[in-house]
Amino acid sequence: PYPRVCAHRGFNTVAPENSMAALGMAIGMGAEEIEFDLRVTADGEIVVNHDSTLDRCSNGTGKLKDHTFAELRQLDFGSWFGPEYAGIQIPTFEEVLKKFACRTIMNIHINTTDLKAIEKIVALVRKYDCVKHSYFMVSEDDSIRFIQSLGKDLRICVGHDSAQPWSIVDRAIAMGCYKVQFFMKYVNQEMIDKAHAHGILCNMFYADDPEQAKNYLDMGIDTILTN
Repeated sequence: PYPRVCAHRGFNTVAPENSMAALGMAIGMGAEEIEFDLRVTADGEIVVNHDSTLDRCSNGTGKLKDHTFAELRQLDFGSWFGPEYAGIQIPTFEEVLKKFACRTIMNIHINTTDLKAIEKIVALVRKYDCVKHSYFMVSEDDSIRFIQSLGKDLRICVGHDSAQPWSIVDRAIAMGCYKVQFFMKYVNQEMIDKAHAHGILCNMFYADDPEQAKNYLDMGIDTILTN
């Protein structure tokens, strides 16, 4: 049921973001949704990491896409957060599905426009029977249309496009999408009402303050992402 709370990058204030620990803790706390980010390695593996670079959340450097999965597995993705998480490895998308599929709703942020990678992502969701427990958050219209071509049962959330931030609802209507994910600086009541009038659910990125969250709920936001 709505409204929902979506744990942004998992429960990222108590465990390293996008880690198995953070995702598991969010589910354990009862989050109705979890959000995480997918990227592609040099050898085509789908991994969970927000940044395109490695420097912030690991002891590696450079672009993630320039490293093979085996190379990434050698890196420490936990020590930056705290010594108790030293040695945490970057998870694959399949590992997340294998552990958590159908235990909560997954807000899957696709950070690639590579069509083969997107096909692989969709195939993995189907493999773990997770279509009804997930949706894809995508910002590029071409990628949205490609996912739609892979099956009418796939649910898509239109993401923020900095080049046309105020057009998110019109884009979702035109493409027949399931949700929109507003960025907090680019939303108003008219946009929320218009989305709902067309049967489109509304996410808000983000609210960490309870009073702010209440205001968004009063505006009709369906799912609030929070840290």
